[in-house]
Amino acid sequence: MTARIMCLNWLRLVGALFRRSSQARFAHAVYRTTQRIKPLVLAPAVLSVLLFAALQPAQAALLNREDIDKLLDGQFIVGEVQPDLPVYPLFAKGSDAGGKPELKGYAFESLDFEPIRGYSGKPIDVLVAMDLTGAFIDLRLVDHKEPFFNNPTGTKRLGVFTAQYTDLTLQHTVRIHDYRSQTRRDDQSADLQGVNHGTVTTKAIDRSIFGSAAKVAVARLDASIAASAAARRRSTRESFQPLSWDDLLWRGMVQTTIITPADIRKAYSNINEPGGGKLEGVADNAPALVLHTALLGIPSIGRNLLDGEGWRYLNTSRRKSQALLITESGPLSTSTDAALRVPDDAPFELRQHGKPIKFSIIPYDKQLKVPAYPKNVKAYFLVIDKATPLDPEQPFDLSFRLGRRFGTNQILNKVERREFPIAYDFYGWRANFYDVLDTDLSSIDWIRIWLNRWLEVLVLVAGLTVLTFALIRQQRTSATPRRLQIFRVAYLVFTLGFIGWTAQGQLTIINITAALESLRGGGDLSFLLSDPMSVILWLFTGVTLFVWGRATFCGWLCPFGALQELISLIANRIGLHQRRLRAALDAKLKLIKYVVLATIIGSIFVAPSFSEMAVKVEPFETAISFYFVRDWPYIMWAVICLAFGLFLYRGYCRYICPLGAALAAVNFLQRWSWIPRRDACGTPCQSCRHRCEYQAIAPSGQIQYSECFQCLDCVSIYQDDQRCLPLIQERKREHRVIPMQLKVES
Repeated sequence: MTARIMCLNWLRLVGALFRRSSQARFAHAVYRTTQRIKPLVLAPAVLSVLLFAALQPAQAALLNREDIDKLLDGQFIVGEVQPDLPVYPLFAKGSDAGGKPELKGYAFESLDFEPIRGYSGKPIDVLVAMDLTGAFIDLRLVDHKEPFFNNPTGTKRLGVFTAQYTDLTLQHTVRIHDYRSQTRRDDQSADLQGVNHGTVTTKAIDRSIFGSAAKVAVARLDASIAASAAARRRSTRESFQPLSWDDLLWRGMVQTTIITPADIRKAYSNINEPGGGKLEGVADNAPALVLHTALLGIPSIGRNLLDGEGWRYLNTSRRKSQALLITESGPLSTSTDAALRVPDDAPFELRQHGKPIKFSIIPYDKQLKVPAYPKNVKAYFLVIDKATPLDPEQPFDLSFRLGRRFGTNQILNKVERREFPIAYDFYGWRANFYDVLDTDLSSIDWIRIWLNRWLEVLVLVAGLTVLTFALIRQQRTSATPRRLQIFRVAYLVFTLGFIGWTAQGQLTIINITAALESLRGGGDLSFLLSDPMSVILWLFTGVTLFVWGRATFCGWLCPFGALQELISLIANRIGLHQRRLRAALDAKLKLIKYVVLATIIGSIFVAPSFSEMAVKVEPFETAISFYFVRDWPYIMWAVICLAFGLFLYRGYCRYICPLGAALAAVNFLQRWSWIPRRDACGTPCQSCRHRCEYQAIAPSGQIQYSECFQCLDCVSIYQDDQRCLPLIQERKREHRVIPMQLKVES
């Protein structure tokens, strides 16, 4: 029924658009349809996005053997793709002494191993040729959809950046700097030249190269190289805070279990047969066996218990699996009497969610930072079998298995085994708390970017704070026309000059399409964190949507919108004024931006290649990001959009902008009407409506908040007794003088 109502109203709206009807009839059709479709369209739209995300197929490689041979300029003989791993062996041209071609390395696409998403929300594909020592022989950018570089010039710039990784190795520490910096490298580190406006993109390329190369190294290269590669893959979690043994115990990272003679006697109380020894000189409640347990796979634990060599050895042994350390000490630990303890190489049982977890005990001869090890402490290193993985973030049951021999002779004796629970609960909130506490924030890429841009972040937050106070005290901000004009012009200059041209904080529909693309492909939104200006502005815009609606961003924080308005103000100064359209035509034109938005969003799922071109309807990149230094078609379109604003006030924002349409579509989140009104507004007073440059006030006096840009002109008029009709009438009544004639009787 709801779908039928929606369709009927759309048909009525279309009829109203193309039928010569009265303005009131059309306005009523628009209003009625808009009110009906808002609640009906949003839920299906969200469900559609989730459905497409679920049905999105996995990204496939783009190259075949011939393509790789061509891209590598025929330097090697490219073998057939491996059956168990999507890599191509590279052989030297010619043969060795045995007549067999010499294996030089492997070629692979990053898309097959590490599909890292760039600014567009789509993965970047790099062809990587790596030799047997983990050094990069050659690298070629294969494919990308980055909006700022989706042209021959931009792609070439990204290709040049990618080529800087040639001759680097998996052991190199790479730092990406400003695009104006110089490239430096040595045997251990490299400082690479970045790309202008490409912070997110270059970080995605870097992660794609090293992430995919590390996985190939683990699977194909020498064990020592594989260990370094495995360490790199875990680099985001490798930072740790040096802790003493007592610190580890206090935090619960290492936990103690004590088994006493009384516990053992109770466990074997049902055994009536002779045998079963007694620990001499140990009281019933004294420790017979002391067990210490730790999850070694967590860097903050493993790296504090093992030395560097031991940590590398453990990572090589366990690969992706988890590892547990269990140490034992005490009188029972050194006992050789089978009546007290039967020898057992792996005296432990491990279960999770009721299912047994298989493991193996690996030998260890490296340093272990446990008191009294190895003299009086025995250590077991349990590496979990990949067939039965252990989730370290979920509870698991660990127990010690004790076997004792009972009986008086060799024939009649038997071994009885009992299990004793081993306490370990370092998971959940406790593990997450210490993980955050111990993380070296400067080692996280996006946080490092934020720290490097701390001054810009500080200035932006200060600017948003000023704007927030000004809008909260809107009547004081707009108390006089001159005060409002000074503040508004100053803030628009700040928005254009700092937020736009300096800090590159122009929000764009690309942010939305990139998020949808990422979610559609099963990714997340973490790639957006590398752009602090956009993150802060989106968070601020999201909050203000609940308070003032889309008006705050569109009216105050959009650099391109600020540029349009400042140009219009200059044009007004020289006598060029914008034209005011009839209400019916204005309402029709405002629907165009929703059509543009629907086309862009729909093309993501129907025709992705078209969506990459459709977002170019925004002139933001040209005017703000590239300072009008771009190919001439883009410059022409940006100039047309700005010229449009000379004739129709902020015409692009009101009629074309898809980002404005997206924000207006969710304007229902606005919780209250923040513009003060009087009963006389609309009837009879029309002052605000006639002075509203955005034509966002209906003849009835009702504010159309989805089309309001929060210029505060109507708020200023509301308190001005020279422009507001009710105040004008009130002022006249107060100053009205009624002549009176006094009659004096004689």
